[in-house]
Amino acid sequence: MKKVSTVIPNYNGRSLLKKFLPFVFKTLKNNDELIIVDDNSTDESLKYLINTYKLKLSKINKLPNKVSKNYFPNKKDIEYKLYKNNVKVGKNNINMMVVALAENVRFAGASNTGVLFANNECILLLNSDVKPTKNLRDELVQHFNDPLVFGVGCLEYERDEKGDVSGKNKLWFEKGMFMHSKADDMFSGSTAWVSGGSGMFDKEKWLYLEGFDQLFYPAYWEDVDLSFRARQNGWKVLFDQNAVVYHVHESTNTDVFGQQKMMEMSWNNSIKFVEKNANLFQLFLYNLFKPYWKFKRYKHLKNRTII
Repeated sequence: MKKVSTVIPNYNGRSLLKKFLPFVFKTLKNNDELIIVDDNSTDESLKYLINTYKLKLSKINKLPNKVSKNYFPNKKDIEYKLYKNNVKVGKNNINMMVVALAENVRFAGASNTGVLFANNECILLLNSDVKPTKNLRDELVQHFNDPLVFGVGCLEYERDEKGDVSGKNKLWFEKGMFMHSKADDMFSGSTAWVSGGSGMFDKEKWLYLEGFDQLFYPAYWEDVDLSFRARQNGWKVLFDQNAVVYHVHESTNTDVFGQQKMMEMSWNNSIKFVEKNANLFQLFLYNLFKPYWKFKRYKHLKNRTII
């Protein structure tokens, strides 16, 4: 069975790490990795991790921008400190790393960084406010025996099994724009994209695609775009209804940007997605319907809704 590197981007999530890391450790197997990318937190997340897991400073270095033109905002070298330890969980040895970034690069940049440090074939990408079930890792990793699989998404419950369910998605083109929503059912099968908040990815394919594109910095549409490009390459993007996580939504962009800014980011990135990924006929329709979407954008921002 393939080995797994779990990547968790963290920004000011000390309380979330304390709450959910024990569940992350329980889903991992012997010689798996846990990589936490601390995105220049100000809430002593790093201190908590170092003290709790007895991490030792390994080195101070820079992430080279030659790795990928899209990996980091502004294409700068970013300094980091790397902390390591081998954590014993029952009979399992988990290789734990914390990459402490010297500047904030937001979710996509932090996720890309974690994949860059991963040594195993499969990447389990989790938000810091996601609680994985014990069998999550084993349920997801089996799909990667198929060499065409790029990513597999999870069934997400909002907080608990009484909450809303999501994880399987659909994407379509309408009146010059790409639209997206939850799928009509939550049965295992193909999905339009794997959420960046909970899913497993093939590391080699991720690096080939250069990960989340910083075109969508600071947030929104980067995970849709990544799976879209994977499907264009002929790779499978799947959803597994038996890979269950609980998403408590305690980590949110709203705290950082505010609701209005989030809506503007979503609209702006939906336009970037079209301009990047649409074919010639779709671009023609996009330009034809520009006045319509300009009016819709005005109305949506006024009414505080996100595309």
